[in-house]
Amino acid sequence: MQWYVYLLTVAATGAFGWFALEFLGRPIRKFFDMRRLVRQQMLFLANVPAPQPRETCVTSKQIQRYDIDLKNVREVQRVFRDLGSQMLAFGENETAACIAIKSFGFDPSIAGHNLLSNTLDRSGTDRAAFRKKVGGALRFKS
Repeated sequence: MQWYVYLLTVAATGAFGWFALEFLGRPIRKFFDMRRLVRQQMLFLANVPAPQPRETCVTSKQIQRYDIDLKNVREVQRVFRDLGSQMLAFGENETAACIAIKSFGFDPSIAGHNLLSNTLDRSGTDRAAFRKKVGGALRFKS
């Protein structure tokens, strides 16, 4: 073969590799950055207490504690809604990357829908189910 055929083959291979990395590599890296951020926030905010029912608050101290707990839970819900909307946007806009990562068991759409749920103001099985669904969609270790 001629030298120019080798040169064109190397250039075409390099261009294809760059295109593949730009088209798939960057979105996949962005997904794993968002996944790490979701995990970090879930661990950081795991022990924010759910407020006790308002009807059971009789003293002013209990009412103040309820207000503080409710404010904290609302902030946690805001953080998770933001992360959920980012995951849903990723799932809708990065179709090729989603196909690639779904083959490894990750599902940003399911994680996004579960992050948008407002179940954090209740304690018990709702919170456990929330953690389990998000952890399953993003394949977190227990």
